[in-house]
Parts: sequence; C-alpha cells; structure tokens
Amino acid sequence: MMNSLNDFRTEVIETLCELGGYCEGDAQAIAEEKHSDIEYGHKYRLSPAIIAGSILGINDCCVPNQPPKS
Repeated sequence: MMNSLNDFRTEVIETLCELGGYCEGDAQAIAEEKHSDIEYGHKYRLSPAIIAGSILGINDCCVPNQPPKS
C-alpha cells in the first residue's frame, strides 16, 4: 500500500535534511514551496529521494558511475 501524502512529505523533508544539510524548519519551508512537486512524486510513486534531489537540483546523471581517475 502506498504511504499517505503526509508520510511521503515527511520522508522528502528528512531527505532534504540529509542531502541538503538543512535544518528541519528550513526543509519544511522548502517542502511548502514545492508542494506540487511532492504531490506529483506521491501520485506517480516516485522515491522521496528523487523528489528531494529534484528540489535541490541534484541530478543523478551528474554523478559519475566510476570515481575520477587520479
């Protein structure tokens, strides 16, 4: 069963704190501003981490699959 929208939002906020280094209050404010993104992610069953990364401008295609050669 899919989590409720509120549970999904909470997971996005927790991930914003982890990925972005935000305190919970700031992450909640960001989540309020990006509520439509969170609703979209919940509707289409996307990962909360994908939504948080999108909000933060983190695109996994920018993360190299292999570490850079020294």
